[in-house]
Amino acid sequence: MSALPSTIHEWVTFLDSQEVPVLRRTIQEFDHMRRHAESLPASRLAVVILRDPLMTLKLLRAANGARRGRLSSEITSVEHAIMMMGTVPFFKLFSSLVAVEDLLANDDQALTSVLQVYSRSLHAAFQARQWALQHQDIRVEEVYISALLHDMTNMMLWVYVPRRAQEIRAVVRSEHLYYGLAHEKVMGFSVTDFRASLAASFRFPEMLTELVDCRNAGMPRAQGVLLAVALAHLSERGWYGAPIEACLEGMSETLNLPMDETVELVHQTAVAAARHWALYGVTPAAAWLPMLPGEWVSDEIPSTADERAPSVELDEAVCLMPDRARLQRTLDEIAAHLDGSLDLSGMMSLLMKGMHEGIALNRIVFMLLTRDHLHLKARYVHGAPPDSPFQKLEIGLRETNLFSRLMEKMQGVWLNSGNAKTLLPMVPDAVRMNIGEGEFFAMSLFVHGKPVGLIYADRKHGHCQLDEHAYAEFKKLCVHAAEGLAHLSHKK
Repeated sequence: MSALPSTIHEWVTFLDSQEVPVLRRTIQEFDHMRRHAESLPASRLAVVILRDPLMTLKLLRAANGARRGRLSSEITSVEHAIMMMGTVPFFKLFSSLVAVEDLLANDDQALTSVLQVYSRSLHAAFQARQWALQHQDIRVEEVYISALLHDMTNMMLWVYVPRRAQEIRAVVRSEHLYYGLAHEKVMGFSVTDFRASLAASFRFPEMLTELVDCRNAGMPRAQGVLLAVALAHLSERGWYGAPIEACLEGMSETLNLPMDETVELVHQTAVAAARHWALYGVTPAAAWLPMLPGEWVSDEIPSTADERAPSVELDEAVCLMPDRARLQRTLDEIAAHLDGSLDLSGMMSLLMKGMHEGIALNRIVFMLLTRDHLHLKARYVHGAPPDSPFQKLEIGLRETNLFSRLMEKMQGVWLNSGNAKTLLPMVPDAVRMNIGEGEFFAMSLFVHGKPVGLIYADRKHGHCQLDEHAYAEFKKLCVHAAEGLAHLSHKK
């Protein structure tokens, strides 16, 4: 291209005519999955796509472009797009993809720059998703995608007009301007208008367009996206200083959490995003964090035998360290399998793994309600040796007790030193002999308004105390488990 476009319309027309590239890793994973297209769950395919910003944009563009009639609803999630399209037609439609690494093979600087934007966007998406989860948003993926694609104009400039992207970066660095101001100085129009125009041309869903528009900062969901994007940008230059502290204070206020808890949550989320660094091959923002406390956890998934037979000796001696990243991964995996692709055993394995590693609970029991509704019986147990009475834990419900009261509706309880005088006498003697006198969490599970069972969890030892945050995470995971069980019942 000899002469660069000058107006927004010319720029959008030019970019809309280009073939949107994707990561080479995405193409490789698609090639592997294509062989099993007919049986491939949409959720597995969605996981790959949601790590690739421009593939996410490419799919939503195609899916919304294929909608029929003005009254048809917008497609705002990747999994919904795949399900509407079908996995076999999906692979047929995207059979010839261009790798961004090949497109920029002769421009190392541009390739590194666009991959840095990818990495930053994934970090922003993780932070935005955590924000949405804290706010119990029922459409978390919309928030995630909006943060992931917030910098799509920057990505497209680096891919197709790297010299103009370089000019903007040079102004940012030499004049110490924010990206938006530098963009307007170089391009002659605002990045907000550019993003909106490109989104419209790419048939980006209106709901998502609203969330990436900084003029909608007063909207709670948009505010979460914009704070996450700002944090991802600022953290690339370090985690200390007035700008990032102001951003964290804003997140603390919107999350309604104390500042120290907000900082911890943000740091752990940054680490979770950084675990995908190999996709982009650039240094993630979390690399500038100090080493966080906690055990070094491998990304390897343990075998079923490892999950069911933890080291009793180690468990006896150590108070486990919660791992928020592991907890989030469990929540994500449960959400990804709400298509009925897991059986009860698989769902319970995910649940117990999340409670043990994510919340640092030593002993966990999933108890099923008997058909006559007169007993709760242990079905899945974690953290107790094979000969432990915990393995055969049974709670009678004929007479009124703490657990029969829990089974009246979906609700939880944290038995602790503050309420033990009132609640401990309500625990049947036979149950107390098995679980001991320590603190515990318990929550009933209901599916379609009917009771199905109960989750019990503790830290086994009195010196490994439970806390308010762990209780909140326990209840959140139980709610997700109930949702998972509801989908299992549909499958049946």
